[in-house]
Amino acid sequence: MKSSVKQFLVRIRTEAARRADGVTTRAMGRRRRFTAYDLGEDTFVFETGVWTDLDAHASVLLARKCDLRHGTRGHVMTVTTGNHSVAALPLLQGQFWDLSRIAVMKRGDVLSHAILCGNVVGGKLELSQRDVPCKLLVELDAWLTRTLKFALGDVVMLERTEEALEHYRREGMEWRVKPLAWTEREMSVALRASRKRISTDLTYYHGSRGVHFLSYSDFHKFAALATTDFQQFREQLRELTSVFEGHTTSFLRQPKLHGHHEIELFGLRRGVALERIVPELEKLMEKIVLGRISQEAAAARIAEIDTLYRSLLSRPELADETSNAFIETLYMYLTGEIYSVMGEGSTPAFDDRRTALPGATFVDGRPMFHPGVDSRSEVLLSNIRALMSKDEHVEYANVYELRTDAAGAEDELAIGQGRTREIVYKSDRRPVVASLVEKRLSQSGRGYGSYVIARVQAFTSLGVGLAEYRLLRRRSTHGRRNFFDYFIRTRCEGEPLADIPAGYFQMAGEFGGEEAGEDPQVVAALAFLMGDAAAQNLVMKKYDPVAKTCHYGTGKEIYRFGYDIKAGRLMPKSVSCCSVRGSLGWPDVSLTEGNLDAICRFYISFYAKTLAAFAEKHPVISLPVLGERFFAGFEFRLRAMEWQFTIQRDAFESFDPHLPPRYGFLAKWHFVLWALERHVRRVNVLRRAFFERIANPDAVEVETPAEDMHAMEDTNAANVLNALEDIEIRFIGDSGE
Repeated sequence: MKSSVKQFLVRIRTEAARRADGVTTRAMGRRRRFTAYDLGEDTFVFETGVWTDLDAHASVLLARKCDLRHGTRGHVMTVTTGNHSVAALPLLQGQFWDLSRIAVMKRGDVLSHAILCGNVVGGKLELSQRDVPCKLLVELDAWLTRTLKFALGDVVMLERTEEALEHYRREGMEWRVKPLAWTEREMSVALRASRKRISTDLTYYHGSRGVHFLSYSDFHKFAALATTDFQQFREQLRELTSVFEGHTTSFLRQPKLHGHHEIELFGLRRGVALERIVPELEKLMEKIVLGRISQEAAAARIAEIDTLYRSLLSRPELADETSNAFIETLYMYLTGEIYSVMGEGSTPAFDDRRTALPGATFVDGRPMFHPGVDSRSEVLLSNIRALMSKDEHVEYANVYELRTDAAGAEDELAIGQGRTREIVYKSDRRPVVASLVEKRLSQSGRGYGSYVIARVQAFTSLGVGLAEYRLLRRRSTHGRRNFFDYFIRTRCEGEPLADIPAGYFQMAGEFGGEEAGEDPQVVAALAFLMGDAAAQNLVMKKYDPVAKTCHYGTGKEIYRFGYDIKAGRLMPKSVSCCSVRGSLGWPDVSLTEGNLDAICRFYISFYAKTLAAFAEKHPVISLPVLGERFFAGFEFRLRAMEWQFTIQRDAFESFDPHLPPRYGFLAKWHFVLWALERHVRRVNVLRRAFFERIANPDAVEVETPAEDMHAMEDTNAANVLNALEDIEIRFIGDSGE
């Protein structure tokens, strides 16, 4: 099947009027022939033969005719091989028919702000905004998709500029902005897709801002040609160092972006290439042209330059294209994210694990679904509409897939096949955007969705800070009678413990400063909330029978910061649990003191280790003092939940959601209520065990609970009966509800 760009070229060549005369120019040391086609007021300029070489990242220019020649109407598109200057220079100089008439002094400004660059990649047209205003980008995009009938998914915004992102978000089309990779495999794929030549066989990594990065390994291959194929070596050296028609400098010296040049030697600190390597390459080229050096001597000299290049790399690993350092660093340069980095680490966008999916544009509150939207997103968007009040309408919504590395093989899943999605939307009655997370249930058995909702509502009523859950249902598309259940929940505001920005801990008035250090009151307040979260974890009896953990300190507790008027700064304000996964999971529901002791030993060990790791990372307060703050928060939340149970005891004890017996809800729920009262009565026992653990948190192995075999046998028998009753029950993996 032909790519969309090839189909477009065929359509233009067959439907548009071809201009009788062609234009011949000289670029990159060779003559090039161009043909023009007129379709209405629009003109298309193609380099002869480019349609057979589109896979080599053919260069595309888009412009309004009025920006090239005053008083004209329509648009211009050029498609050429080589880099963008192959068409840009003759276009601006007026060599392409009657398309342009620009004063010499204004050509640079027009090139920067009025001509949109793009490349054909994988059959799609990727547009690079660079310095072009967002308004013009949007206008040219509309020309491509509405007038020229390019499919929405075949025109991709390559750069993630804030203004462009905001525009396409408001259209529900953030999926048309190229997503950033975050796994090494995805980055490697992106690097391979960026490979591009200019005029010789020398291959570069082509960045979104137009910079051609030459890696050390490609330079090394180029240097080796001096021994094996001197003629090809000479042509490639000429591409690097010569000044071509229409240019004033070589590509290695031609400024491009943020101190980078048209061709940049990758892996060197800024200015090193121009100071140490480029002059040596230019001297070698001069000697070869003037015949002042033999081939053997030239080969020896380029080998010395090759050795010099390697020795000057900022990190030795950048010489190895398979290394993590090479892949991650080059990817940041190619995407332009490196230019947004402030201090150490990468930008939030680079770490963002959301990938936008096709969705819908809302017109008067009604969704106009995009090509490629799947039924799952359609249902999600429909449910958003159902949440609206009377006379309230959705203005825009974007659907994302949340990507995690917890599933191991999840990285290998194709986009759109992940378990978790998020929808971010805004209505005309809401000043700020809202967010909901949609997830597939971990089991597809009858009644399992109700089991999830019952746990959420029960623990929320006790005072656990869970998100609001809402169950969805969608029939299988395979023609069978079984259903696939999903749920949506509100997104918890805040950050997991490990992702709290370092600046939040800095002394007031010194955010980002290194000399001021961390504020002890922030660390102490956070320890208090960690204890609060631990109490909620204990009461829910979270337990994973496979990993033998209680799901504490694994990123499921979300800490919210807010401005504290007394402290005069941002302070930890509250903590919530973003997942009900593992709740009611403790396998022994016997009402015995021995069971309470086992619970104490198991859970307290995890809490002590998590706090010890936190104290090591934030040593402004000693571990024993932090322990006091932690246990204060723990006891506060424990007593608050016990009080909530006490004042409404009848309602909690009589709660029966009438779930299938295989889930054992009533026995587990009554055990939780019984244990809650005993935990409060035995709070001194919990306290003593906790401080014994933080005194030496790694000294004692975390004990796993003894299984209640009688309860397990009952559960297994119930499962067999229910399997006979509902033969279509199947497990589809734990989605982490």
